[in-house]
Amino acid sequence: MRSTPRRCAPPPFERGLKIALAFMASGHSKRFGGDKLLTLIGGAPMAERCFRAVPTGVFDTVSVVTRSGAVADLAGRHGFAAVMNSDPTDDTAETIRLCVAAAEGADGCVFAVCDQPYLTADSYRALAAAFAAQPDCIAALSWQNRPGNPVLFPAALFDELRGLPPHGTGRQIIARHKPLLRLVEVSDELELCDIDTREDVEFT
Repeated sequence: MRSTPRRCAPPPFERGLKIALAFMASGHSKRFGGDKLLTLIGGAPMAERCFRAVPTGVFDTVSVVTRSGAVADLAGRHGFAAVMNSDPTDDTAETIRLCVAAAEGADGCVFAVCDQPYLTADSYRALAAAFAAQPDCIAALSWQNRPGNPVLFPAALFDELRGLPPHGTGRQIIARHKPLLRLVEVSDELELCDIDTREDVEFT
């Protein structure tokens, strides 16, 4: 089930390139012990904070792959396409395949997660700019040269992403194509902090 994706006019540095953004929001939050994406951080659900950080005028489409009706509703309020994931196995590779399908026709796709509530719009812009400068590269946000999420893959690697084995991840694709990797440093380590447990919420 899909809603209509938001389409935005690209800024000058991206003219001629179509960049999609796909949120992987299909996890079962086992370590958290509940639906962490709806946990309030700074007065707003975690997923809402992640969606607010998406800058306008950068991405051709924005999709959210999820099992949660509540997260899908939040996505719809932002004009993002909600793609419902019916796979019960918590298979990251299946989520990635749905993200790739949602990015059909794009020159590249940013694969983002919904548990980084401190990521900023400026970091998304910097990631898109790195790809626009080298559209054959894999661009990843990083802190002190340690790569993290989100990661932007060029369309030339979409087939490899579709072909990941069960529970495979994008790291396997990056390992095969290390010379293509370009790191984009964030301004604050907190931006790349993943919220995996309730203790993580208290720490941040």
